[in-house]
Amino acid sequence: MKLDGKHSFEDGIYPVEEAFDWWHERIAIMGGIDMDFLARKTPGKVYQRAIKLLEQTSHKGGFALGSGNSIPEFIPMENYMAMLRAASDFNSL
Repeated sequence: MKLDGKHSFEDGIYPVEEAFDWWHERIAIMGGIDMDFLARKTPGKVYQRAIKLLEQTSHKGGFALGSGNSIPEFIPMENYMAMLRAASDFNSL
C-alpha cells in the first residue's frame, strides 16, 4: 500500500495535536487520544478533545481518530463511546 504513518502518542511525551502539526504533510497520524486521558477524564472531556482534534485535522487530511493504543478493559466504556460519538457527530456535520 506504500502507506506511512505513526501510531501511539502520549500527552506527557508528544501529544497527538503537536505530532499532527509537525508530521501531517509527510505521514499519516493514527489514533492519538492518550490512554491515560481516556482512562481518567470524564466522557465530556473525551468528547470535547476528540471534536477539537477532528476540527484541527479534518481540512488537512492524514489523520484517523482513535486511542493511543488498543482499548483495554480498564478504559471506562462511556469514555470510549464518547470518542466514537464525537467521530460520528463530526462526520454528520
